[in-house]
Amino acid sequence: MRISLIQLFIICFVTSFGVSMASLPAAVAKSAHEDMWLSVLVGGVAFLFAVWVVTKLSSYFPQHSCIEYHRILLGPILGQGVNILLVILILLIPIVSVRSFVVAAKTYLFDITPPQVLSAAILILLWYAAQYGLQPIIRFQQLIFFSSHMVFFLIILMGLMAIQQRHYLPFLADGVLPVLKGAIPSWYAYTGPEIVIGMFYPFITRQKETFKWAAASVAALIVVYTVTTVIVQGILGPEETAHLLSPTIIAFRKVVLPDTFIERVDGYFLIFWIPVFIVCMLNWVYLAAFGIERILRLENSRPAVALLMPLILYFVIVPPDYQTASAISEWTNKLLIAWGAGILPLLLCIAWWKEKRRGAC
Repeated sequence: MRISLIQLFIICFVTSFGVSMASLPAAVAKSAHEDMWLSVLVGGVAFLFAVWVVTKLSSYFPQHSCIEYHRILLGPILGQGVNILLVILILLIPIVSVRSFVVAAKTYLFDITPPQVLSAAILILLWYAAQYGLQPIIRFQQLIFFSSHMVFFLIILMGLMAIQQRHYLPFLADGVLPVLKGAIPSWYAYTGPEIVIGMFYPFITRQKETFKWAAASVAALIVVYTVTTVIVQGILGPEETAHLLSPTIIAFRKVVLPDTFIERVDGYFLIFWIPVFIVCMLNWVYLAAFGIERILRLENSRPAVALLMPLILYFVIVPPDYQTASAISEWTNKLLIAWGAGILPLLLCIAWWKEKRRGAC
């Protein structure tokens, strides 16, 4: 199993670009207001630090995934505990994301369909696609990336026709602090490359170029997320954006293309959002199954995929209301920041120290 650099770029991009693009503008608007687009930009630049750290850390163990080198660095017991924490953290992402997607889909597309049916249908599709291993998943991602993702971005660009400049002023009226505060919730939107590199680094063909291509995927995400936030802000304004569940969808309802046959841009937006979301969740489910496979030393990840589906479905349905689900989402974001900006640098320091001691001996 080998992963080329262009495949690495696609995997990193697809893993990050999912459900968060619908709710990201609302998350940053609550803190940054008129400077919400700048928070998304700053959050993406800060996230590059986590990508560099995990690439440097993985380079110390080119033949091992993060599941193996956690045990090497921390010992069998503590290392296994960190591995279990990582798998739980990975599982939280599809749990939170599937619920958010189902709420949006039920509101704007399937208004009479029970949410349990939508959740089960998504997870059955993910179970079928994830059980055949990484190579079929990569081929599927390439197909979706060069079709749905490209068209989806073109649909997003249509929103530029409906923006109003007054929604961007005043610029930095409250200083830099609100911008930095708004950058914190944007970390969740970029999460993905640091997990992908840690898990799949041994399979990358030209490992020395890993950071360059992973950083390129993050740069592409920064462009897409910033443009999306600029459009939503320009159409709705920061105040309205901050109080909506899915402001991106609402914004595209107001996009009108005169003298064309395209009547409702939000309809096309939702249609192409479905495959984009599915392939994103497919990656996260496989990452969790791959982690369990390495922890338990299984022959393949099929048993893990089968066991994860009912578990994810249960926790998708359990939160009784939006407030509980939102609290879980906020804690997930905090844990992801703690992992990328705290645990990974600590592991890198331990790896550097052990390598230095080995060189001294």
